[in-house]
Amino acid sequence: MTFFSPFAHAFFLKESLVFEAIGRGIIILAIAFVVLIALALFFCFFTLRTGKIILHNFVLFIITLLYEPLRRALSFFRVDPALIDRVSVEIRNALNYPDFAATNMEERVLLLPQCIRSTECPAKLNSVDGIHCMECGKCAIAELSAICKKLGIRMYISPGGTFTGRILMHCRPKPKAVVGVACYPNLYEGMLNAKLIGVAAQGVPLTTSGCVNTTVDCEEVIEKCKLQITKSK
Repeated sequence: MTFFSPFAHAFFLKESLVFEAIGRGIIILAIAFVVLIALALFFCFFTLRTGKIILHNFVLFIITLLYEPLRRALSFFRVDPALIDRVSVEIRNALNYPDFAATNMEERVLLLPQCIRSTECPAKLNSVDGIHCMECGKCAIAELSAICKKLGIRMYISPGGTFTGRILMHCRPKPKAVVGVACYPNLYEGMLNAKLIGVAAQGVPLTTSGCVNTTVDCEEVIEKCKLQITKSK
């Protein structure tokens, strides 16, 4: 027993050092996690209070990396978790502005959710490009449809999130820019997907949420559709 004691002591000492290092690493990661959460929340509230966006790429990276934990943290403090989506949308709108505004009107599309249309809407669903507005005048989509035709912008009404991605991927010619209308969580996801397929996006949130009879600020939608970079003479 005496012969093995030094070896046993060295083995257990080495194991102890390994577990100690792992424990320190976990503590450091936990502290870093909490610090990142706190920083993200601080920048989000700062953006909403002041209207200014600072360190946008850093904030967007943290939001994307810690999206669910941030939403859970806000819910814990009884704050609407959609705040995270709102800040993300505003940052992406700012970052995407140069690329979006540099496109021509015919290279843009407007994507609307079906929840905006009237419950008496006579339009039918097409399996390829969504719902075709008949401009019956029973909802705001008719006005947006008429304006889009004048501007040369294609308009689509999507019945759901996956269908929206299908429209962007398969409509021809492929759009270079998109104006999306949705609730903040869907805008967050939609603008992220647009980024992944190389389409510059601008998001406009619904003014009332829900599954039916939702509303949107049509003037804001039209302003987004018309965004252009002013060229100096």
